[in-house]
Amino acid sequence: MNPVRSLLFIKKASVQGSGLSSMQETSNGVKFSLYFILISYLVAGAGLLALSLTDAISPLFIVGMGCIVFLNLFLNIKGRTFSISKTLWNIVAVIILAASLADYFFISPSLIEVSTRFLTILMIVKLFDLKTNRDYAVLYVLAFFQLLAASASTVSLSFLFVLALYILTGIWALTIFNLKREWEEKSAIHKEIPRNILDPFFFLATAGLAIFSLIITLSLFFVIPRMAVGFLPKTTADIIKVSGFSEKVDFGELGPIKLDPTIVMRVGLQPPLPPPLLKGGLGGLYFRGVAFDTYNGTQWQQTIKKLAFLQKNQDGVFAYPTRYDWEQTALSERQVIKQVILLEPIETNVLFATSFGTGIAGNFRNITADNMGSFYLPAPLYSRIEYTAYSVMQSPLKGLQRQQGSIKNSALQYLQLPIGYEEVALLARDITISKKTAFEKAAAIEEYLKKNYRYTLTPRKSAGKNPIEDFLFYTKEGYCEQYATAFAILLRVVGIPTRLVTGFLPGEWNSFGNYFIVRQKDAHSWVEAFMPGFGWTTFDPTPSAEAAGAAAPATSRVTLYIDSMRWRWNRYIVNYSFSDQATLERSVEDKTRSLLLNLKWQSIRKGIAKPKKETIFLGVIVVAIILTTVTVSILRQEAKPKSVKTPFFYKALLKVLAKKGKIKQTQETPLEFANAIALPEVEAITKIYYDVRFGGYKLTYREQHNILIQLIDIKKRQI
Repeated sequence: MNPVRSLLFIKKASVQGSGLSSMQETSNGVKFSLYFILISYLVAGAGLLALSLTDAISPLFIVGMGCIVFLNLFLNIKGRTFSISKTLWNIVAVIILAASLADYFFISPSLIEVSTRFLTILMIVKLFDLKTNRDYAVLYVLAFFQLLAASASTVSLSFLFVLALYILTGIWALTIFNLKREWEEKSAIHKEIPRNILDPFFFLATAGLAIFSLIITLSLFFVIPRMAVGFLPKTTADIIKVSGFSEKVDFGELGPIKLDPTIVMRVGLQPPLPPPLLKGGLGGLYFRGVAFDTYNGTQWQQTIKKLAFLQKNQDGVFAYPTRYDWEQTALSERQVIKQVILLEPIETNVLFATSFGTGIAGNFRNITADNMGSFYLPAPLYSRIEYTAYSVMQSPLKGLQRQQGSIKNSALQYLQLPIGYEEVALLARDITISKKTAFEKAAAIEEYLKKNYRYTLTPRKSAGKNPIEDFLFYTKEGYCEQYATAFAILLRVVGIPTRLVTGFLPGEWNSFGNYFIVRQKDAHSWVEAFMPGFGWTTFDPTPSAEAAGAAAPATSRVTLYIDSMRWRWNRYIVNYSFSDQATLERSVEDKTRSLLLNLKWQSIRKGIAKPKKETIFLGVIVVAIILTTVTVSILRQEAKPKSVKTPFFYKALLKVLAKKGKIKQTQETPLEFANAIALPEVEAITKIYYDVRFGGYKLTYREQHNILIQLIDIKKRQI
């Protein structure tokens, strides 16, 4: 900032007459002080708002602290401030720290919760003791640590907007803070900053600086190597309670959650699949969870489940232990699908993947898999996680040779039937009496169920001896569990090994981010049947209207767009890793090489023809003309006389004299006008005017002070 413009008399001389009102001086100072207070409280509010995103402290605590902040702001504006001595402040800080430590060891086990409460209470106390520049500096530091604590414990998209607000208000506050401090140190006459500093240009320049800082911050975020370290526990959201993904599932357990719109996961696919596969059905897309082998009449159970730790291959994938070379063979046949899955914190340790999963990659220490194709973490993760799943869309025969052997050893388990299902057995034989192969029998039973039964989430109860007889012979209505269980039992009656599978349908496609939004209501049950010569095959006997989600209301485009922002925030900010940096680096490098290659002349690159001499000569002439034009323009610009603006203090002098009736005429030079006034002060200021405007002289602070005194003397004199 130009020190000449910083002089207090510049503004005062332009708005006041011969008398200098102390009331107006106070008014100017109060308005600047009010602005400084407001911007400082905005910084504190941004820190408090950041903590409200962590879910680590209760909303009631945040609301209470916010009310205290507003009350303190009101008192500060009214001038009813409190005075806390340095000793008392230190004692209060120690007491707050001791209370926080006691809270951590005896009450709350969460370090982030205790830390955020400690920072908030400390900031509230400091708001009651804002007297010196040091107090304001401490306030800004506390707000920064609040933002830091929030960044370590939240993955909410709202944090981006809070961060932008903090950067904007923080830069404003620090700029004004430094202006205030510099002015108080340099000004020997007055302690208040002139109001003309806070013009619209200042706000625009500060906002531009904030945006530039945010861009630089994001650039550094993507460039600086990512390291998975930290000591603050991250609880990103409330735990979602899901059903049907434990070692046993009660019949009818999935029904209640099929009305719950809570989002369970978001899934991006690479490469994109054709529409027929996205809708589900035979060979379609299902997000597989857990498989069950035994049904006792009211409950499905896992009785032959055997877990094994998966080994990580050279590509960082925990691969399923099969002899099938899925990564090379399937890719060449376009059978492997890669899924980037953002899984919400759920009350299960199951990792979902499309049927049939072959590997999992992610920031995990170890992953286990069972002999029925399901993946598990060692324990449930109570935070949002991201991982990559690899799946083969069709059941590969080579990949299931090992499973085929296990089928022979435990065929009775996959053919197990509860006692008292004689009528069900008769129905199965009637449906498949003319069918020969296993696939024909399965297709016939699937078609029979879809055509003769009605889908509903509230099935009636009737006089059947068990739930399956109730469904097949009496009510003839139900949802996916009834259909899948009946289908599995009917297949087992005719000698086809089956297992029930629980998971999710694709849900809703978000075209803004090219991913699926999978909700609780997309929970689904289907059947995997073993087809001789082909392996485990997916069958879904539930009517297609429900499988396609036709009954679900369409989500608005605005909601989908907002959700896509959340997807990108979690995908590219929260879960941005070192491998993502390597991928980005390779992508930029490949695109740069491609661009450079395309910029080369085709004839030169292929070596077919060389540029003609006429073309080279014409190019040299064009370059010479451009260089000549630029040089002439620069020389003309330098030859033009530079326009020098009239120093602001001289304008103030002219205005002061004009108030006294002494107006400078256009034809008068400044020296002639000064001689006509015949005042030593006017002659001295005029001499300095010539030195500054035409000699390039820069005033010192002492000279600025002397000019101020001279202007005050001129105002007091009678001319």
